[in-house]
Formats: sequence, structure tokens, C-alpha cells
Amino acid sequence: MASGRNRPRIAALLGAALFCALAAFFVLPSARRAAPPVVPADLSALPPLEVGDWVLRMGTEADSRLIRQIGGGAFSHIGLIVALQPEVLVAHATTAEAGQTPSEGVLLTPLAVFFAPDRTADYAVARPQFLDAAQKQALARAVRQKVGSAFVLDEKNQPHLYCTTLLADEIARVHGDFAPRWQRISAPVFRGEYLFPQAFVEYPGVRIIYHAAHP
Repeated sequence: MASGRNRPRIAALLGAALFCALAAFFVLPSARRAAPPVVPADLSALPPLEVGDWVLRMGTEADSRLIRQIGGGAFSHIGLIVALQPEVLVAHATTAEAGQTPSEGVLLTPLAVFFAPDRTADYAVARPQFLDAAQKQALARAVRQKVGSAFVLDEKNQPHLYCTTLLADEIARVHGDFAPRWQRISAPVFRGEYLFPQAFVEYPGVRIIYHAAHP
């Protein structure tokens, strides 16, 4: 199977639709420029957050529903809280994030924008209780160092860097026993094992500390 770097552009687009709720990528550039500015989410109801918390969202577009259908669970995208001050920042891997420059790859996004109502239906914060404070800090530093890296979608045994594997690979480096459940896909373009956000939600030692939906 060819690596994600060598696939035709159409393959990358299809892959993004399967994993990270990226409908904005399919809109014409002129339409994206005309899109209204992102309205940040109100974070006042969230409990106290910690560096190393996982943040999950279910996107509002049809491709996000497809991800949920294939991968199961309630969410289509995941990121990691890497800073709390002066604002809460999330590191995450995506192929298109409206309102950011650059708009793809591993990005650093304010949590209020990550949870913005125009791109999010359900959203949650999960706490990996199997990691101690030092491991969470090390994880945050390692993931933050990936900011600016290119998005690479490929199966488990090939080089990859998409929303779930950004976290999974670095978690495994600070906690060697981390082994989330990968799912096998057999599709015209993508075949092999891929990692969905639901694997993080169901992992032992993970607690959902907040879950809500925008009206």
C-alpha cells in the first residue's frame, strides 16, 4: 500500500472525510473566504482543566457523521490540551481548519475555537487517569513540538500523522503500555487498520469529565 505522502490528492480528501470532520476542505476557496468568522464557544461551564486532558468533538457536517458511523462512538475529532494560560490551547492534526493560518497539519487552536458552535455538535473533555502529572506534561511538550508537521493519513504499519495517531504515538512514548483499539477498514482507496476517536473514549482509565452539546 502506498504511503499517504504519495497518494493522489483525491485520496487525501477522501481520507480526511473518513477521520477528522473536514467539510470545509471540500468548499470552493471563494466560499471559504466568504465564510463568517468563527464564533467561540462559551467555556464557562467547563470544570477545571489540566494540561494533558483530551478534548473531543462531533463535527456538524455529513463527513463527521460518516466517521461516527464507521468508527462508532459520539466523536469525530480529538486533540490534546497543551497549555492553560493565558488561554487554553489545543494541539490537533487536521487537513483544514477554517480561520487558521496555516490551515492544515498539526495546529495549535484555542479551546473556545476548537469547540465553536459552527463546527461542533457534541463535545467533551476526557481525562487519562492512567497518566501521572509528569507524564501529562511530557506528553504535552512532545505533542506541541509537532505543531507545523504535515498531516499524513495512512494505515497502522505506514508513517502516519492524523488526529488520533498524533496523540497515540506520543502517549505510547510516555506510557509504554498504551494500546488503543485500531479498526480494520476495507475500502476502494483505504485498506488496513486505522485509529478512531472512540478508541480513546473506551480506553481503560479514561474518565469523561465533561460532555455537552450546542443548542
